[in-house]
Amino acid sequence: MSTVIKQQPEIETPQDDSIVPAEQWYDRSSLHGDYMVMIAGQTAEDFERYAPEGRICEYFDGIIYMPSPATDRHQEQTNFLTHLLISFGSTRGSGRILTGPAVLRLTSEWKPEPDIFVRPPADAAASQPPALLVVELLSKSTRQHDLGLKLAVYREVGIPDIWMIDDLHHVLHAYTKIGPRDQYEHQTLTEGRVSASAIPGFWIDVAWLWEDPLPSPLLCFDKILGGAPRHQPG
Repeated sequence: MSTVIKQQPEIETPQDDSIVPAEQWYDRSSLHGDYMVMIAGQTAEDFERYAPEGRICEYFDGIIYMPSPATDRHQEQTNFLTHLLISFGSTRGSGRILTGPAVLRLTSEWKPEPDIFVRPPADAAASQPPALLVVELLSKSTRQHDLGLKLAVYREVGIPDIWMIDDLHHVLHAYTKIGPRDQYEHQTLTEGRVSASAIPGFWIDVAWLWEDPLPSPLLCFDKILGGAPRHQPG
């Protein structure tokens, strides 16, 4: 992982916050390569106040992490999976589907922004995990971060299904919770079906992800439904 570590310079915060643009706090505009920028010495309050809304900016234990902008391929895969999840949710019922830079607030010190995540339904029990499924698409600058710190955090809070998609090597790493705390089954898949255990009935064919161009999400969704008629839940 290519990493740039920055110690945020001290900035005197004026009384009128409107004159301090967020770019003065969390700025990576001078970097044009595939880098993960890390800014130490931050607080959760700093993150909530100054994190830019238009790009990924995560907070873990006092450090801000900002990856490079997403590639076209990354966005195409994200859109493809999001389309399938939204279509499935509107047909069969599931929680809210969100994409980065939406924040998944796990604890006061862990605030990742997954590429895709599915929240439990609004009427779910309070004991439900903060997300049913988390999907991360790996890149050169995020691979170590996603497979290291973020995966450990997702497992620690007990997210049932974690998918790490490695388009470079055509591998999907699927982690499925099978016991208390962070006990997970790990599958390394290049083809075949992978299911989301916490979203009954939802699956994808992993090989879909490696096609270029990607297949029609409408045709793939029909395959997920198995030819069953589409209808609104309830």
